[in-house]
Amino acid sequence: MLSYIRTGPTTDLPLVLLHALPLDSTMWDQVRELLPDRDIITVDAPGFGKSPRGEEFAEGDPAISTYVEALKARLDDLGVTRMGLAGLSMGGSVAAQFTAAYPQMVAGLALIDTNITADDPDRQAFRRNMAERADAGEGYSAVENWTTIMVGSECTDEVRASLDARFKVLRNDGLAWIQRALADRPDSSAAVGMIDGPVFFVRGMDDPTASLESYQELGARCRNPYYVEIPGAGHFTADEKPVELARALDVFAHATALYARG
Repeated sequence: MLSYIRTGPTTDLPLVLLHALPLDSTMWDQVRELLPDRDIITVDAPGFGKSPRGEEFAEGDPAISTYVEALKARLDDLGVTRMGLAGLSMGGSVAAQFTAAYPQMVAGLALIDTNITADDPDRQAFRRNMAERADAGEGYSAVENWTTIMVGSECTDEVRASLDARFKVLRNDGLAWIQRALADRPDSSAAVGMIDGPVFFVRGMDDPTASLESYQELGARCRNPYYVEIPGAGHFTADEKPVELARALDVFAHATALYARG
């Protein structure tokens, strides 16, 4: 099963956080520490952190649906039937697909620095090329420049160094599997309209991958959209601006709990 960490008081409405590529669930450590009174569950994606390889969950071609079903199995094991679900980057794509598959479990959805549409051919080719480089043991070299091109104007050298250190220990097999899965993922835009609770759209204002305009297009499909922009942050907001992101997630969790209580 997927490796997980659960902290805070156990409730019937935890906050489930899904991490970005190429990191693992430790990406959420600073946010977790800032929210000690929240019931928070984080998981390692297949092939990341302490989780088994993607191939151990399902035979056949890599697919995000395999991650979704592995997450469902872990949540079932924990007795979770309802939650606030949030994902950053890759985690947002998975969160949206999970919501499409199991909308009754998602009381609120937070999409952070992410794109939940299907990849265009150029993006698919980029992912498959990265998967091939990871197959050759070159995963780190494929992502090492992300500490420059994917972070915001206020990112410190300390944060860059921390990200780089974690990039260096990424699992090549995990990176290859997840990139192929992401390349073939379906468009999950419809998921934002499948739940009645709050849908938060959160982005670092310097993030080159998630625009406010794209979020607003998605928000038009929601019953209760909220938009949060974090100045000076890029793609890795959990590392670059943990205080601001924790504050946004605290508001999200509160709004989700209010909705769930009716």
